[in-house]
Amino acid sequence: MKEIYLGRQPVYDSAFRVEGYELFYHPTDIENTALLDGELTGSQILFDTLDEVGLERLVGDGKAFLGVAREFVLQGYLQKAVAPSPQLVFEVTTDIIVDTGLVNTLSALRQQGYRFLLNDYVDNEAYRALLKTVDYARLNMSLTSDSSARQLVARLRQHGVAPIAGGIEDQQILESCRAIEFDYFQGRHFSRPRLLKFHGISANQLTVLRLIGALNQPDIDTKAVESLIAQDVSLSYKLLRHINSAYFNLPRRVESIQRAVALLGLRDIRSWATLLSLSAANNSRDDLQNIALVRAKMCESLGEHLGLKQRDAGFTVGLLSVLDLVTQAPMPDVLATLPLDEDINAALLRHEGALGRVLACTLAYEQCDWATLEQLGFEAEQTNEIYLAALADAYRANYELLQD
Repeated sequence: MKEIYLGRQPVYDSAFRVEGYELFYHPTDIENTALLDGELTGSQILFDTLDEVGLERLVGDGKAFLGVAREFVLQGYLQKAVAPSPQLVFEVTTDIIVDTGLVNTLSALRQQGYRFLLNDYVDNEAYRALLKTVDYARLNMSLTSDSSARQLVARLRQHGVAPIAGGIEDQQILESCRAIEFDYFQGRHFSRPRLLKFHGISANQLTVLRLIGALNQPDIDTKAVESLIAQDVSLSYKLLRHINSAYFNLPRRVESIQRAVALLGLRDIRSWATLLSLSAANNSRDDLQNIALVRAKMCESLGEHLGLKQRDAGFTVGLLSVLDLVTQAPMPDVLATLPLDEDINAALLRHEGALGRVLACTLAYEQCDWATLEQLGFEAEQTNEIYLAALADAYRANYELLQD
């Protein structure tokens, strides 16, 4: 599992009660972000971590002050990452390029309910243009004189912006800030930033899991599937190539995503996209897609043998049974990120119910555990026939599904 480090430092109100915490992503030494925009990547990882760890675990019912990169805001990633909330405050970084596009974007987001903090505020034309877009502004009091701070705080209050005194290193600076009557206080004099360590799933794998979760919603319709695929150029290309392959041998070429989804049907399009998503995840094994498809087809066949009505659910359980291997994370942690039916969760986690029984049988057969197979009520010879049929089917389908 990936180790994730977050920095956390408290922000206090005028009565020195904790108002919230500033959170920031701390990259590890082994991470190499040289090929990416480090600030943009850090913003994405921070939000992925918040999504996985949970805001309550990090700040309780207080506010979370989160740094966001300029491009993270301008390219619309902020709206995709998180909904507006009075508990969330997004920090506009010190060296950000201020232009009309940024001002207009922040103004529009603020009207939607997003709240912003202008970090290390100084009195210049660019920062003054941003005052109408933010709710808070923080001054670095270790670098700002008392006289300048008084003027800046007065200007901020004129614009309805709450001033935060940052960089409080000692008692003397704190007393000065109290005299100036800042609304909030922060600095090493109160508490040094604390480094928190979490074990989690990487950002790339979280993206994969979200796609899988959406595709495996029981009430998803074809329009939603079309929209999901159309948002990804690579998926769109691979779907059209797949539907026009020799595997289907259609008399006429299919040119649209809508037609391809209609021809494949929800179950086949779901398994196809899930397999492609699994193949895109970063892992050291190249056999997991085939294992997933064999398990899926075997669980489906065993379910039919038992007369289960949950044919599609059996296929899904088998397909998703490799998620812990793909992400190299415990299955409970993985499933916590996916909005799946409780029957599927129970089958994957505890082998409960009819779906859990066919999955347990499939896994027992893989491990040549004939005693468990017998306890589950399956005959070895018949299970062997089902397995061989699933294996042949899986290899053929896997080749067509995942060829480059």
